[in-house]
Amino acid sequence: MTATTGAEVGVRMPRTVRVRRLTGVRLLLIELRRNAMPLMLPLIAALFWFDTYRPSTGQPPVWVLRTFWNMGQGHTIVDFGPFVAGVAAWMGSRDGMRGTADLVTATARPRWAAQLATWAATAIWAVGAYLVFVAVLFEVYERQGAVGSPPWWWVAVGATAVAMFSAAGFAAGAFFPSRFSAPLAAFGGFLAMAMSSQTGFRSSSGWALILPTNSNGNYGADSGMLYPLLPDLPIARVMFLGGIALATLGLVGLPARAGGPWLRRLAALVMACGMAAAGTAVALATTAKLTPEGMVIPALHDAASDRPVSYQPLCRQAMIEVCVSPAYRGDLAQVTAAVGPVASEIAGLPGAPVRATQAAVYYTAGQGASSPRSGQFGTIGGNPPVLRLPLGALGLVGAFGLDPQDFVNQVKLEFVHAFVTGGTGQGTLAQQAVQAALLERAGVPFGTQPKELVIGGMPASEPPGSRGVPSSGPPGTATGPVYAAARRLVALSPAALHAWLAAHLAALRAGQLTLAQLP
Repeated sequence: MTATTGAEVGVRMPRTVRVRRLTGVRLLLIELRRNAMPLMLPLIAALFWFDTYRPSTGQPPVWVLRTFWNMGQGHTIVDFGPFVAGVAAWMGSRDGMRGTADLVTATARPRWAAQLATWAATAIWAVGAYLVFVAVLFEVYERQGAVGSPPWWWVAVGATAVAMFSAAGFAAGAFFPSRFSAPLAAFGGFLAMAMSSQTGFRSSSGWALILPTNSNGNYGADSGMLYPLLPDLPIARVMFLGGIALATLGLVGLPARAGGPWLRRLAALVMACGMAAAGTAVALATTAKLTPEGMVIPALHDAASDRPVSYQPLCRQAMIEVCVSPAYRGDLAQVTAAVGPVASEIAGLPGAPVRATQAAVYYTAGQGASSPRSGQFGTIGGNPPVLRLPLGALGLVGAFGLDPQDFVNQVKLEFVHAFVTGGTGQGTLAQQAVQAALLERAGVPFGTQPKELVIGGMPASEPPGSRGVPSSGPPGTATGPVYAAARRLVALSPAALHAWLAAHLAALRAGQLTLAQLP
């Protein structure tokens, strides 16, 4: 008889496998890890260094000057946008190129939700890199002692533009999955920015102000230093670019394969909201008006932004006291070197100023069209008389190639022009001749004056009766009746010229003297 044991045989139960639900956050994390955008960042970094960093650091350490080159003219967006659009198009066409679109569509998660996760990962990489690059750029500016205020709203414009390019590129790839989607989207981005630049440079009003590379009205000459940077136009651009991004993302969710009816209705609503935001921004831009402080959009404007920036002036003596904003401390020596000789020439004459102080340069539609200081003139007023000199960051030493001697000559020109003509217009023929003589006496030779007049926005070779300084000689030469009369004045002794000016200055300023009546 066979004995049996009472030992129990243990049966091992199969191990329970825990299934992790593919939540939206987990899907986003997966897409962040497998995204192609990081592979493109070294190329963007090299372009950013070459096109944005190097040109801007060559400008004087002033926020408005340095960021005018890269943000005011949209260089940071140009460096990022097309490449971001290309990578986003590749990510959007990934499933279509691999033939897995039907497989992904059959999953429990709606197709549009999965696409939004892919786009969001691409946008996070792109916008995050943009913000890091700009942060490093701003840190360099800060370490180099940049004066003024950083243009934070323009940083927001750039970040929104990068997100918009990622959305537009992704939509192109999702609708047209092909190996050519990425290069065509990148080329389309470059073409869009090129057309935006061409239109933006020519247009100073209307809908074109909404374009991301339009530099008209963005930065006043003293923006962020003597008066605040206005946020009106940047807010409208954020609305426009963000609206385009929403509209294109909503468009991706409209096809039947994107999800159920309620999801497609939501996508249609998102698209409609985006189009409404973009259209509203364009409408707001058409109401923009150029004011002394910058571009104002009435519906977005805050009156508190109009208050000038208060500061304790820095002063130095040069025959008369010369005072400037602390933001212009680096140019105080050149300003005093310019004011001193002119003040010495006109000392004791009626209306001669006892003090010179800096005045804000207000942005005008013509500024920058022909020269960095176009149309900006000094004025003399008050009792006792005070000379108000608009220096302006866009006319600082080193800006637009303006060398120190030209800067000194420009300040002399402003001073003499304000004294002889009252600071309005460009003067009669007699006033121009006296102006030329005083400039010669103050150290600006006749041969140099035509160039300085052009830099200062006073053409030196226009026919009599025009708005410019007339000359009968070749353009850019110190010839003609105006300079002939000026040479007669310079030939007088200093005492004789001073006495003649004291007796005839009122008539000269009133425009009652002719060239023939000059000694």
